[in-house]
Amino acid sequence: MNGNSSGVILLELIVYIIETLPLFVIARRSAHPLAWLAWIPFANFWLMCDMADMSLAWILLILIPFIGGAILTIMLWMRIVENTNKPSWLGILMIIPVVNLAIMYYVAFVDNGNLIG
Repeated sequence: MNGNSSGVILLELIVYIIETLPLFVIARRSAHPLAWLAWIPFANFWLMCDMADMSLAWILLILIPFIGGAILTIMLWMRIVENTNKPSWLGILMIIPVVNLAIMYYVAFVDNGNLIG
C-alpha cells in the first residue's frame, strides 16, 4: 500500500463520516435505540425506514434502476424530516447532490431556527 492509496482511503473515510454523521445525530435526537446503525452501510437503510415509520419492503425500490432509489430517498426523507417537525418538502430536495448534505445537516443541527450545540 503506497501513500497515494492511503490518502484515497482517508478521503473516503472523511466523506463517509460527513455523509453519515447527520443521520446518526437525527436518530440520537429522536431517541432511537439503534442510532449506531447509521454508521453501518445497508443497515442505515433499515434505520431510515424505522425512523420514517415505513415498512422494510420499501427498500425493494432500490432494485428498480434510477427511479427506485430516487423515490425511496424522497419518501424516506420526507417522513424523517416531517418527524423532526420540519416541512416535509425538504425531503424532495434530498435527490439534489450537495443540497442533500445541507438538508441533512439542517435537520440534524437546527431546531426552530436555532443551532443545536
